[in-house]
Amino acid sequence: MSVVGNSVFMIGWEYPPHNSGGLGVACQGMTEALAGQNTQIYFTLPHKQFGSVSHMSILECADPAWFAAGTISTHPPFLAYTADKRTPQSLEEVVFDRHHLNALPQSELESKVDRYAELVTQKGKALQQQYDVIHAHDWMSFPAAMSLADATKKPFIAHVHSTEMDRIPSGYGSDYIMSTEYQGMMAADRVIAVSYYTKQLLVHKYRIDPNKIYVVHNGINPLLVAPDAGRHHFASQRPVIVFMGRLTMQKGADYFLQLARAVLAEIPEALFVVAGSGDMYHQLLLQNAGQGLSANVLFSGFVRDTQQQILLDRADLFVMPSVSEPFGLVALEAAQRKTPVIVSSNSGVSEVLPNSVVADFWDIDKMKSEIIRLLTKPDEYQSTVNQQLADLKPLTWASTAQKIRAVYAKTGQK
Repeated sequence: MSVVGNSVFMIGWEYPPHNSGGLGVACQGMTEALAGQNTQIYFTLPHKQFGSVSHMSILECADPAWFAAGTISTHPPFLAYTADKRTPQSLEEVVFDRHHLNALPQSELESKVDRYAELVTQKGKALQQQYDVIHAHDWMSFPAAMSLADATKKPFIAHVHSTEMDRIPSGYGSDYIMSTEYQGMMAADRVIAVSYYTKQLLVHKYRIDPNKIYVVHNGINPLLVAPDAGRHHFASQRPVIVFMGRLTMQKGADYFLQLARAVLAEIPEALFVVAGSGDMYHQLLLQNAGQGLSANVLFSGFVRDTQQQILLDRADLFVMPSVSEPFGLVALEAAQRKTPVIVSSNSGVSEVLPNSVVADFWDIDKMKSEIIRLLTKPDEYQSTVNQQLADLKPLTWASTAQKIRAVYAKTGQK
């Protein structure tokens, strides 16, 4: 059989508008583009999807026991990126084999992943004559993909958007999640990584064969409405610098506060906005107050859709100081709205946005200098905006979809 990807069984976890981050946005962009290239898609979710999704068939694979009696959930039954609180251990202590994975205590997290795998496998077996490849997104879908591939003998592609080693960059998090990631990538016929940065992590940290890993960068949809050139929504007389992401160690929100303090020493009228929520929220809020920054650092909470667009329109600068960022779609969204971006050197998006300012997440001095340079030199500011817009031109979801279809075809030639 030659797999050309004309029909795909995709195992997902979240999808807009019920998404918590970039995974759902990426799945929407790539599936719309794949459908536009005559690919039939069956897409599973562990919850109900309300709203119109016309370009593919949504398959609900949810267990009613996951949700309160009498309710219908439109959200995943648990947070996929919540770290296990067990004592960190070295990578060598985590035995990456199926026996170890099965022997782990059956926590609620694990039992729901197992149940999702059962429900997905049931749906996938019933439709096995209707598709030719299985495409799974991130760790929570890998057990389902492995089970379905075993049952149907269809080829399986593991798409890695983020890993546990990104989410817990200072040590090691859940050995269950790491084992699941490893098992999934080892079982997969091909692995798609969202960046070369991620590919190197998979090779060096998970010991995955580099020859089976294909890098396919994310894309971005063109704007339907031009950015607000006036950027007059609020604080019109102050330079506004924005952070947008989960408030976790991975995303470097604490470095953003250090940066705010350094910049405010030279530009006291600057306003810093922290947009997001996460387990570091209260720590950051107290740290901010303790350093006397409350008048200049605003915590907006999680923003999406129109609120996100307004904030990125208003931002004079966007900063993404991630400790480990597999890609970083929000940086593309900021650049698209004519906002210069500063991104971590530990990020995949830096590979496709070469005219952004790239700095080590810990290099507060460099980021401060670049912020002051861009805010005080209008010609260099505008030049950066124009160069970033040029970087974005080839980054379409159609191009991403073409590369994914090429991986499908290679999978069929094994």
